[in-house]
Amino acid sequence: MLATTATVKETSNNKAGPMIPRGMELPFVLVTVLFFLWGIPNNLNDVLIRQFMKSFEISRFQAGLVQSAFYLGYFLFAMPAAFLMRRYGYKFGFIAGLLLFGAGALLFWPAALAGQYGYFLAALFVVASGLAFLETASNPFVAQMGDEESAARRLNFAQAFNPLGAISGVLAGTFFIFSGVELTPAQVAAKQAEHTYRAYLHTEIMRVVAPYMAIGVFALV
Repeated sequence: MLATTATVKETSNNKAGPMIPRGMELPFVLVTVLFFLWGIPNNLNDVLIRQFMKSFEISRFQAGLVQSAFYLGYFLFAMPAAFLMRRYGYKFGFIAGLLLFGAGALLFWPAALAGQYGYFLAALFVVASGLAFLETASNPFVAQMGDEESAARRLNFAQAFNPLGAISGVLAGTFFIFSGVELTPAQVAAKQAEHTYRAYLHTEIMRVVAPYMAIGVFALV
């Protein structure tokens, strides 16, 4: 009985095809990049909360709306994304997701110029809406792109890049968003007396633009 089971397992392993079927290397690499890509904004949210508390002078509760706006996009668009892809295919899902993701990231620029916190929340909602499409499409696409026996290996390999994106998001936030300048109450009062405090806050707001512009351009390309 044991010998028979071993023979069946060996036969099954022999029948299993390669992890990435021939001719599918480029699509697999491109979709794997998406696993890396959506890990970045997920972990930039914590950086944004801290930065917005300083630059908009808001409470932690108000800053927490960053997470609310972000995950509301997931909540509202995950099911429609699945329905639309069932009708129009994975390609539609990838393109729609990348367009929404890229557009939401690029909206950080006008939001920063306007200096309105609500505009940033709207941009984050658009970003998350795009990610809902991308995540809904990527997992089943990777699983179905080759033999069923190797589907788990493909998924595990692709998903391994998501934590790398998360780490990259934290590093990007640390180096490009945080200025390291924390004013004391006395320094705030001095800048207010000099009428330069608002300019300082605007400079802090503009620091969030560069990482999201880079992400948005990359997604669209």
